[in-house]
Amino acid sequence: MFALLRGANPKSRIICVCFLMAAIAWGSVFYGHSVYLKALTGDGRWSIGQISTGITIFWISSLPGTLFVGYLIDKKGASWVVFIGACCIGFSLVGISWARDLWLIFVCYGIMGFAYPAVGAAAISATLSPWFFKDFGWALGLSLTGASVGGAIIPPIMAYTIQELSFPLTMIFVGGIVFCILCMLTFILAYTKPVTVKSVTPIHSKNPIAVGLFKQGVFWRISIAAGMALAGQVGFLAHQIPIALQQTSEFASVISVTIVAISAAIGRLMTAFASRLVGVTKIAALCYAFQGVGILIVSLAKTTALLWFGCSVAGLVVGAIVMLSPMLVREAFGSMDYGKNYAAVNVILYLFAAVSPWFLGHMFDHHQSYAVGLMTLFIIQVVAAVLILPIVNSARVSP
Repeated sequence: MFALLRGANPKSRIICVCFLMAAIAWGSVFYGHSVYLKALTGDGRWSIGQISTGITIFWISSLPGTLFVGYLIDKKGASWVVFIGACCIGFSLVGISWARDLWLIFVCYGIMGFAYPAVGAAAISATLSPWFFKDFGWALGLSLTGASVGGAIIPPIMAYTIQELSFPLTMIFVGGIVFCILCMLTFILAYTKPVTVKSVTPIHSKNPIAVGLFKQGVFWRISIAAGMALAGQVGFLAHQIPIALQQTSEFASVISVTIVAISAAIGRLMTAFASRLVGVTKIAALCYAFQGVGILIVSLAKTTALLWFGCSVAGLVVGAIVMLSPMLVREAFGSMDYGKNYAAVNVILYLFAAVSPWFLGHMFDHHQSYAVGLMTLFIIQVVAAVLILPIVNSARVSP
């Protein structure tokens, strides 16, 4: 940690910090949802639909955080925002495994969701924004590669230790480690300030919510298309292990999570490189359609090999879809008040993300199969790809 403070170039240091934030946020929370879903429904006490409601509560609870986290980082810096995330996520990870009533599980999901934007894409992109301008997409891609590393390593380890020890004991360790690492990152952020940091321009800082964006058609086009894409991703990943268990063994289903995470790392770097050569909207349309194809393959898979192939196809754009939303916002609206602008888009994204796992879970409870839900997600991805294409850069409102 002290080497990060003294020896590294400040920009490299910030990327390393954001890389670790992404590894924690995606590994223990985003990709962790399917592990917790399996652990909480494994004994038959609660149904997949009931726990899916908890995941929906997670995303709805994320709305206040995602609305204000960018503004708070723009105004006050990232360190104390990340510290709040450390406390809430560490507590909720432990609590979710020890709760004996469904309402307590919902409370833990709510606390986790409230804190998730403080360490997720909203916080990471807002932390990077003052440091990088022309290379923002590249820096974001490198930082969010941590999401793939965390997703490839943390869920399999959790699944193994849950099986060998127990769910509550595993989550005590996970929650404690998450809290300690995020606190160390908070310390580094507190002592690393960008030279160009300034208060948000007074004209733009009076209102913490970018109300003006709601009147622009390009805002709604980006938000709805990206929201549909995120809904497909969140629904699929939140249920990935139960989906895989319908066709393969528990070990192979956990490996499918690792396959998605590794594919996401490759796809994220490809997207970061392509963003220097091709328009972001064209990349987004391709990624949304590609994710739909991957979900379609998974829904039709009858063998483990085909299941893994579908996961690798969908996984190739998992990371890209996460980083494309902030890139679309930067391209359309510029860097001024980026935190507020992205927060406004993120509210719509999280509403879509909230509905998807709930819908998929209740479709499973009703049909005892994921086929209908997955086909619906495929159709939504196709619509998102078509919707994002007409966006042009004429909506830029600030330099």
